[in-house]
Amino acid sequence: MNSLFRLLILCLCTVPLAGRAATPAEQGMSSAPMPHALLAAPGAPVKVHLVSLRGYLIGQPDNAARLAMLHAEVEDCVRRNNAAGAASKPPRAWPEHVDSQRHDVYSAVNRTIHYTSALTYGVNQLDCSLTETHLSRASLFSSRGICDIDLLKKTAHGACDAAGQASAKPPSRRPGLTAEQIAAIERDAAGNPAKAAMAAAIRANPPSGTGEHKTILGIECDVWKSPLNPEGTVCLSRGGSFPASTAPGAAQSAMALEEDSATSGIKLLATTAQLDTLVNGAVFTPYLSGGFRIANTGTRP
Repeated sequence: MNSLFRLLILCLCTVPLAGRAATPAEQGMSSAPMPHALLAAPGAPVKVHLVSLRGYLIGQPDNAARLAMLHAEVEDCVRRNNAAGAASKPPRAWPEHVDSQRHDVYSAVNRTIHYTSALTYGVNQLDCSLTETHLSRASLFSSRGICDIDLLKKTAHGACDAAGQASAKPPSRRPGLTAEQIAAIERDAAGNPAKAAMAAAIRANPPSGTGEHKTILGIECDVWKSPLNPEGTVCLSRGGSFPASTAPGAAQSAMALEEDSATSGIKLLATTAQLDTLVNGAVFTPYLSGGFRIANTGTRP
C-alpha cells in the first residue's frame, strides 16, 4: 500500500483529528498564567496594554494533513520495530496541532516585551514515541534597542539594562513606518537573518489599513494588511490612553488581537486583552530573576 493511499485511509477511518484531546504539554502551555501573574519579584507598577494570543502553524500541508502524516509516521515506525523484534512506545495522547504557539505581549508607552512559547511534535524513530520540542523566549524592545532573551537557556543579549529600558523615549506618533524607522529596524537586525528578513518584508510591503473593523474580547480593532505576509492580516486594537510602541501605523493601543497569515505562517487569536492596566514592572526584566547569563551590549541614548 503506497504512503499516499495509506494516508487517505487513515484520514477516513480514524476519529476526526480536529476533535482529539490536547496533550498535557499543549494544555500546560495554553492554560499557564500570563508572565506578570507569576512574578514574585517586587517592581513598581507600570501601565500597559496587554494581550495573550494562542495559535498554530497553517500552510500547505495544513495542520490536519500534518497530523495525519504524524500518525502515519508512527504507524510505519511500529511496523518496522515489530518486524525487527524491537519495542515500541506509540503515544497514548495525540496533539491537536503539530506546531502551536502562545504570545504574551506587554506594551507600555515607551517599550514592549513580547513573550513567545512554542511546541513542535515529531516522532522518535527508535521507539515510535512522540518528541516535544519546546521554545520559550522573550524580546524587549524600544528606542534604546533590543534585548533577546532565551527563557529556557537563561541567556539574555543586547540592550538588557537593569531597568528594562524604562528610560526609553516614546515612539514617533506619525502614522505609518517612516524610512528612518525601517532603517532603525534594519540596523537592529544586523547579524540576525530572521530580523533582517522581517525588515526587508516591511520595506517591500508597508502595512496599510483594509477598512474592515472587528470587536474581539470587547475591544474594537482595525484590520491591517500584514507587513510580513502580503496575503495576511492583523487586527490592531483601538482605544487606550497611549499608542503601543509596536504599532505599525495605528494611532492608539494597536495590540494585535488577531493575526491571520492566510496561506502560511502562524494564525493567532487573543484569549486575554486589557487596555490601560497596571502590572508589576518586573515583567520587563525576566533576565533579572536569577541564574541568567547576560551579555549586555549597551542601550542607545
